[in-house]
Amino acid sequence: MIILITIIISFLCGSIPTGYLITKKFCGIDIRTKGSGNIGSTNVKRIAGAKISIITQIIDILKGMIPVAIGIYLARTIKLPISTNAYISIVAIAVVLGHDYTPFLSFKGGKGVNTTLGAFFLFVPIPILAGVAVHFILRLFTSIVSVRSIATGLTIPIVCIIMKLPISLVVSTTIACVLMVIRHKDNLVRIIHNQEK
Repeated sequence: MIILITIIISFLCGSIPTGYLITKKFCGIDIRTKGSGNIGSTNVKRIAGAKISIITQIIDILKGMIPVAIGIYLARTIKLPISTNAYISIVAIAVVLGHDYTPFLSFKGGKGVNTTLGAFFLFVPIPILAGVAVHFILRLFTSIVSVRSIATGLTIPIVCIIMKLPISLVVSTTIACVLMVIRHKDNLVRIIHNQEK
């Protein structure tokens, strides 16, 4: 029951449409009707500016991190029927799914980059930092944010494999990576046709 409840709460926490709520509150606009139509920090930056984008980014990271932190605490204080790594992996994926497919916006959410970073940072920090490093290194070579985001997502499970982390962590980070690629499918099509801005 505890596992089920925390998974549901994690999904709902991830479902909070940060970019939509903040731009609605401070700018009086529906971010879904502007730019790329995405509620993530990249589109928020294009439409509402860097300050609002940074706020969106921080909250998206925190909404990934907080449920996982609670999950880690519960795993350490309550005997669960599954391993801690498996439990935390499920919680993290639930958060990311909530962000990507929020029921509060007809299951059309963000692309999951910041929430993925927040959700996995507490228990696989080195792969996450490696992904962030790749993102910033690629800024020297391309201005296309989607390319850097996808590269970040791919880096995380690869580093988990290199570090020989438990299989549940490799699987969960791989799922998160696949979700990130799926959420960027339109960007990939534009990249293939050399139309991505």
